[in-house]
Amino acid sequence: MKRNTKIIQINGFRGLLLAIFTVICLAAGFIAFPGYVAKSIWNYFSGFGYMPVINLFQGVMLWAIVVISYFIINDKKKKTFIALKSPKELNEEELRQVMNVIKMQTQKHSQRPMIINASDLEKIKLKEMSHSSDYVKNVDEKKIQEEKEKEKV
Repeated sequence: MKRNTKIIQINGFRGLLLAIFTVICLAAGFIAFPGYVAKSIWNYFSGFGYMPVINLFQGVMLWAIVVISYFIINDKKKKTFIALKSPKELNEEELRQVMNVIKMQTQKHSQRPMIINASDLEKIKLKEMSHSSDYVKNVDEKKIQEEKEKEKV
């Protein structure tokens, strides 16, 4: 499993609004504003010659052409700061551990966002390994016996 695995849980309507606001701000900062600048530069130079005037959508497309061209030209097997990889899937054991942690946190009614690191999963493994399966069976049997005694009373 990857060492830096992080799972982010969005709680409630406020968390959803914060996530939407974040996405909108990122789109405005990295797509719309550079597109506006590209449109302004194009329209400035179109006044000198026979080039047509473009709108904001066309400015965003011009910005996309510039960025994609840059990445195509500079892709000479260099390691870039952006890596597009598909993450490895969790195996059944790791998925079960993550789901158990999520269930424990929802039972506690925790209001803080949940972030699970790989080190947290290791701690969970150690806790599960410290209890033998016989210990878990004994605890389950004791619970069953206590329930039967309550039913008898």
